[in-house]
Amino acid sequence: MKKNFFNGLMLAGLLLAPMALTSCLNSDDETIVLEDYKANGKSLQDDYFTIENAEYQQGAFPASTDGSSIGTVTLNNQALSGGMNFITVRTTRVYRCFYVGIDGVSGYYVYRPTTYTREGSYYVYTIPVYYTPNYGEDIDMKISGETEGGDRSEPYKGHVAYVESQSGDLNINLTFTTAKDVDLHLLMPDGTEIYYGNRGEQDSAGNQIYGLDHDSNAGCHIDNLNNENIFIPASMVKAGTYRVFVNLYSNCDTSVGPTTWSVAARFRGSYVTNQLNGGLNPMNGSYAARASSGDKTEVIRFTITEAQVTRAAGGATFGSFFPIPLNDMDMMKLEEASWK
Repeated sequence: MKKNFFNGLMLAGLLLAPMALTSCLNSDDETIVLEDYKANGKSLQDDYFTIENAEYQQGAFPASTDGSSIGTVTLNNQALSGGMNFITVRTTRVYRCFYVGIDGVSGYYVYRPTTYTREGSYYVYTIPVYYTPNYGEDIDMKISGETEGGDRSEPYKGHVAYVESQSGDLNINLTFTTAKDVDLHLLMPDGTEIYYGNRGEQDSAGNQIYGLDHDSNAGCHIDNLNNENIFIPASMVKAGTYRVFVNLYSNCDTSVGPTTWSVAARFRGSYVTNQLNGGLNPMNGSYAARASSGDKTEVIRFTITEAQVTRAAGGATFGSFFPIPLNDMDMMKLEEASWK
């Protein structure tokens, strides 16, 4: 197997160091349940993003105490609803916590990293951001860090553009961090495989009805979306076992990496139970900078029962639609894959 799986977003092959779990919250700060708070009809958790193991704080984003830079921040500046963003902070300072929010939106998250990696004299932190299925607009994300001594950096602001994607009762989303051709595959219970060579079907007007609606960086024609999305509507969800694969189709640039990726599988808005990899969903992993192409590894397997399936009244069947025509890039990738 050519990819390294990890939990807690720890990059394979790099030194992991312990972090002190010191509270960044003042005794008079009010920690509240995420579901209980909404500002102007919207909340970070419901309408924008969540951060696993982070705490929510009401009110204005914390101000800098010393005017310092947080360091170098990288994040994917495009996002899909239901997708993910890996925020990477590379710095010479040790941070006990990070503050993450949205410019113009009340409230913020407090995230305490349990690990960091070392690159020479630099400390490298990864913050996992999960966009909600309701996310649907451009945002300016804010990130700042606080040291053990209580010094707080100036907030870094990064613009994230919303990219429209389609959704159904069943949604599979792949996110990755570098400009490589990483592909998402879904094997359906009836043996149908949804991927770049079989994007799904469309109606007579050319509207996509189900399938893969984004194939990012196809054939190393870089779009920097770094997201792929498969959606299946209620009328086409079949009872049975589904298998999700990730494939590094082409490394594109071996000087860039490692490439961290995440796959999330949801049925009716909730994460399905993964029968592989210790039940992790989302499932996270990484490719080394010089990883070989063509690994195609199963990362999530789940079963939908007959009791869970509800067909839409008068719902269409697979035979009612037409296969999505293959574009030049699809055909090129299929031809190249046959050589491998």
